[in-house]
Amino acid sequence: MATEGGRFDFEDGGAYVGCWSEGRAHGPGLVTGPRGQGEFSGSWQDGFEASGVYIWPSGNTYEGEWRQGKRHGLGVEAKGRWVYRGEWMTGFRGRYGVRCSDSSGARYEGTWQLGMQDGAGVETYADGGTYSGCWFHGTRHGLGVRQSVPFGLAAPYRDEAADATAASDTAASATAGRHRDESLTSLRSARPDDAAVTEDAERPEGRRRRRLPGDEFRAGFVLSSRHCEAEVTASSGEGAEDSNPNSPAGSGELRAGEDAEYEEPLDPSVTEVFCGEWKQDRRCGLGVAERSDGLKYEGEWEGNRRHGYGATTFPDGSCEAGKYRGNLLNACRLFLLKSSRLRERVDTAVREARVAMAEALKRAENAQSR
Repeated sequence: MATEGGRFDFEDGGAYVGCWSEGRAHGPGLVTGPRGQGEFSGSWQDGFEASGVYIWPSGNTYEGEWRQGKRHGLGVEAKGRWVYRGEWMTGFRGRYGVRCSDSSGARYEGTWQLGMQDGAGVETYADGGTYSGCWFHGTRHGLGVRQSVPFGLAAPYRDEAADATAASDTAASATAGRHRDESLTSLRSARPDDAAVTEDAERPEGRRRRRLPGDEFRAGFVLSSRHCEAEVTASSGEGAEDSNPNSPAGSGELRAGEDAEYEEPLDPSVTEVFCGEWKQDRRCGLGVAERSDGLKYEGEWEGNRRHGYGATTFPDGSCEAGKYRGNLLNACRLFLLKSSRLRERVDTAVREARVAMAEALKRAENAQSR
């Protein structure tokens, strides 16, 4: 096939310089965006990028393979402080790859679908803690194991994580609005409306989302070692708390602290591991959380909190069991624990939580072996 060289200037100010064949870019060539912002240099085939380096006006880069104008095959993307190395499918991170942060050391290695973690993978956080297990649409979802680092190492990252997330969200919103309609593209078009867009913009509206930190502000620690020692206030009669059945005291609940996410002083060497079920980045379902100082909870969870039937074993060897709601143990359930029906439900929850823990460990091992 005969080829020739030349230059083509787009109406928006961009230009292509390189080889042509039958009116299409074919062979080595360079395309630049308006006012020299952004460029693609590499190999072209029948008017489409085949392989090369794409530089967006924002400074983000992609080096690798293409198919029909989309990133497809093996490639490396540098986007802000994040670098992804792995496979691409029709413009999105797909199949298998590694994404890591140049600044913090945070890292995910595993399977992907439509640009999001999906399937099985291992995520390492900035403090060194890890999650190994199942993923769905970019969130920890299914069975998995969350292992913290010692509390003394994890604690400094909590406030930093909150500040960094807020700053990142603000910057990401500004960047998305500024670069979504850029005119830098291949030779298929010189119109901004047909321009190549960022991966997030291409994702279907219902699937655009940003990972929420979930338990990362607490650096993997969600258990409380406080016993439920408050007295029960009568739910009716003289002395009741305004006879309000919706108040914690009026409903017979014992408080395990005014705020379930209060700061609890821990020995710097203490670690915590959770093995069980997750839903949209939070512990939800059945599972076992255990700290290295002997504190352990086995049972049902919801939103990173003890919720449902379960049992807590404290470092001093004492135990409490019953039905929790938002980390609060229902006092009536506590005093009626000898009831065969309640005991049966607690025992069932503990037994199923241990089964979930065993399955989660298997999923974690599978994710780590990929």
